Amino acid sequence: MRAILCHNPTAGTKGHDKDAILGALKLGDIEARYISTKDDDFQENLTEALKKSVDFVIAAGGDGTIGRVLTALADRSVPVALLPLGTANNAARSLGIAGTPQELVETWKPERTAPVDIGSVKAPWGTTRFLEAFGVGAFPELLLTAAKGKKPEGANNLRKGRALLQKTLKDAKPIDIEVIVDGRSVRGEFLGVEVMNIPFTGPGLPFAEKADVGDGKLDVIFFDVDRRKELIEWLEAPLESRPPVTMRKGEKIELIWADAPNRIDDRGFDNEGKKLVAEITCEEEQVNVLIPVKHPAQQVAEAKAKSA
Repeated sequence: MRAILCHNPTAGTKGHDKDAILGALKLGDIEARYISTKDDDFQENLTEALKKSVDFVIAAGGDGTIGRVLTALADRSVPVALLPLGTANNAARSLGIAGTPQELVETWKPERTAPVDIGSVKAPWGTTRFLEAFGVGAFPELLLTAAKGKKPEGANNLRKGRALLQKTLKDAKPIDIEVIVDGRSVRGEFLGVEVMNIPFTGPGLPFAEKADVGDGKLDVIFFDVDRRKELIEWLEAPLESRPPVTMRKGEKIELIWADAPNRIDDRGFDNEGKKLVAEITCEEEQVNVLIPVKHPAQQVAEAKAKSA
């Protein structure tokens, strides 16, 4: 099989470097063309590489890398395989994908895929795609704060990330925001609002635990002011109980706010002194992701195909 390997050379441990990944692919009888996601012209390189026939694209790295590859894919008829090399691995976890590169390579079949939505944000800065989430308030503040310090590694990264979010929520000032979900308006003060495309986000947090990655809808998560303490406590063991948040689901989400940061996946943006309006939807064309084993995402896709 022939593939394009989109790899973050700085992701993970020594066993996840370029030579190790290419070696694992070779053992799986996969001939791969290598593209670094750290190159400034990565998107152009990927588009050019896709002009030649390949069986699939491989996204190898953490959540930022996987999101960058999936949102940059110009030809969505070509499926994508995920090699999660990060710490949280939210995208892979949301699809039930886990294992070493050597293990995953042996399970890939280009015809075994599940559809994954790509989110789209229209705002004053233009139109931007996302895989994980678009948010306003506490979570973007967390990203802006984390960007100023030294990034911790491994499991310590998850613990430090959750602890930093706890501190951010403790200090967060409520923001006045209007959220319109499929024409129905909710306006009030919240610690933050997250519009999520997949179940997990940030340091491995299942805020949208029941999100369907391919249903064409987005899950809107509200961090309620009166549940601040409960939310901070939940972050001590977020996988053991449901998150204390308010949830809505819809196809078209509009956010209207001022003087609060926003984020697109793992990038935070300061908006001091600005009033902003953002319209968030899922793009019509989905990305097909290779699924190593049958799990709910693939079963849903197969059921839809049979009933069509």
